[in-house]
Amino acid sequence: MPISRESLWAALPSTASGVAVHFSYDARSDRLVYASNRSIHLRSLSKPEISSQYTAHVANTSVAKFAPSGYYVASADVSGQVKVFDSSAPIDQDPDPSIIKADIPVISGRINDLAWDADSKRIIAVGDGKERFGHCFTFDTGNSVGEITGHGAVVNAVAIRPVRPYRAATVADDYSLVWYTGPPYKFVKAIRGNHSNFVTDVCFLVDGSYAVSVGLDRKLVIYDGREGDVVLKVDDAHSGGILAVAPALGSTGPAGFATASSDGSVKLWKIVDGKVESVLQWSSVANGGNLVGITFTSEKSLAAIALTGDIIYLSLDSAEPVRTIYGHQRAITAVHVSNDKSVIYTGSYDGRIVAWNAATGESSLVSGAGSNLVTGIIELDHAIFSAGWDDNLRLIASDNDSAVTLESQPKGIATASGFIVLATESKVMLYDPSGLSCKTSYTTASSSISVSSASGSLVAIGLLSGGIELLSLPELKPLAKPAIAPARAAVSAISISPAADLLAVGDSAGKIILYSLGDGSVVTTRWAFHTARVTSISWHPDGRYVVTSGLDTNLYVYSVDKPAKNLKVLGAHKDGVNAVTWLGDSKIISVGADACVKIWSVEQLA
Repeated sequence: MPISRESLWAALPSTASGVAVHFSYDARSDRLVYASNRSIHLRSLSKPEISSQYTAHVANTSVAKFAPSGYYVASADVSGQVKVFDSSAPIDQDPDPSIIKADIPVISGRINDLAWDADSKRIIAVGDGKERFGHCFTFDTGNSVGEITGHGAVVNAVAIRPVRPYRAATVADDYSLVWYTGPPYKFVKAIRGNHSNFVTDVCFLVDGSYAVSVGLDRKLVIYDGREGDVVLKVDDAHSGGILAVAPALGSTGPAGFATASSDGSVKLWKIVDGKVESVLQWSSVANGGNLVGITFTSEKSLAAIALTGDIIYLSLDSAEPVRTIYGHQRAITAVHVSNDKSVIYTGSYDGRIVAWNAATGESSLVSGAGSNLVTGIIELDHAIFSAGWDDNLRLIASDNDSAVTLESQPKGIATASGFIVLATESKVMLYDPSGLSCKTSYTTASSSISVSSASGSLVAIGLLSGGIELLSLPELKPLAKPAIAPARAAVSAISISPAADLLAVGDSAGKIILYSLGDGSVVTTRWAFHTARVTSISWHPDGRYVVTSGLDTNLYVYSVDKPAKNLKVLGAHKDGVNAVTWLGDSKIISVGADACVKIWSVEQLA
């Protein structure tokens, strides 16, 4: 393969306030599996920078869990579809989305949770359907093995007893738990009056001795694991609503479990001599003080998910989190490689900015980020700046973070001759990085911007009308020559070559025109393989190649000398590639709507 994927830095789990995140861990392969946007990610626990992505779902995914055997994953989405796929491929290889063990329509709405039985043969999926709230079926044939009845509102979670005789329990927004025997699973009783608010999660302990339900009323309710009778109740188990509960493993069990709460704490509990007691607590471990998911990964370690999507590693031997995995939940809209190539900065639709170690993939949050879509990130004099749809130009990743409010929405940002050049909906402006003061401006309805890296004295502006303007720096005055013929549609991406002799212009129809900056002539119009809006154009350091990205999900590498030839990656990012740039001579970084960062190795150029 001329272009092959070298690394995938996965998106974080999708979360929502007050909604539990259900995910799982497989000890055999040492991986977590979780739902994110329209993808399912299988992520190494010990090396979280290594992961794979399953992309067969057409709707936003909601839950994913390993079968107890570890050989399959069942995943579900908001349309009510459950897919079962083989998870035995190497961790750095994506499961083939065309090979599905089962594809079963379960309900006509969002699936909130699913559970495998201990035989890895049967699945119960529950959620919010118009005709029913869940279904029981065999994973390979989809044949029914019972019914989910007894609830009058959305079912939030389901658990199956891990030992025989099998039992199942579901909890819902009707404040109740429903008990089933099986298989086939049949309704036994609805247990009401113990919770006074939505019941968010339920689990069986590892030996099947007890079941535990938790809810937004801050209560724990413990049931006999065989008959379903209420054994114990704990009021105010947390100071906030409890979103998740997970059974302890090995010696930490069998009568142990952990809970995660919106108060930002995780508690480990034990049932001893008919009483339940808290034996360990991690306080305020979440960014923003909100935890929505938890699972044990060994006898002495857990993984928790914060509302921000961050994955937090906890250990029974440490009072503080062992590690926190950062990243993005929403579409990544900007990428920048530091001047020394050691750090990659990414910004997303929700305003979050993350710094990645280019060599190891380790991530950290960047201070000073905004609250809306990040348009661009630049580096100037060892300082990092960003512009976003909160209409601010910001100095970030600094002890003296600062911001200046813009007159209108920024469309692009670049650096030249020690200045910041910023294009907005109505102007191109030149800022002094010291104090972020505006030195001069030029009125134009810009859509994209590029600055010459060779001389630092030329700015190219793409217009919504398809026109192209060239400005001088630092005056921001229009250049009469060369005259550049307009593109065929609104300019969506524009880039000057490193030697400032060529200009690549991409439009909203997917076409890219290469112009000569010497006389304004068209060099080639054959770079026309994108089928949707061109989102980004980046020149190779030698100026003879460009890599382009588009909303058609594809990447292309084009050659100036051989314009009819190209290298391509189809389906590089699910739902579209938003930005792309070179990392040295033979690597490409791409970011997209799937909130992933991908590094591609180019073995031979076109």
